[in-house]
Amino acid sequence: MDHTTQATIHQIIAKTLTELGLPDARFSISDTTILIRDGSYIGRSLVCGPVRVVIVSDGERIEFYDQNGDILRLIYLNQSGVLRDEAA
Repeated sequence: MDHTTQATIHQIIAKTLTELGLPDARFSISDTTILIRDGSYIGRSLVCGPVRVVIVSDGERIEFYDQNGDILRLIYLNQSGVLRDEAA
């Protein structure tokens, strides 16, 4: 992931966490857990307070989950930025 993409994803996550009630969330895109399923890389995950953020490996989606694993928000991305933002 290049620096520009990292910065964009960081901004989107920070904005969404604020919208979800975590205004001073501190996190690092480089300090994430790698997600593997059936031996294949599927993305990265980070936890910020009660919210788990999953950055899907195709770079087209960021998922936000509560402590129970219920989806809070999905952010769909394309090369030019946010394509669609859906609240659950």
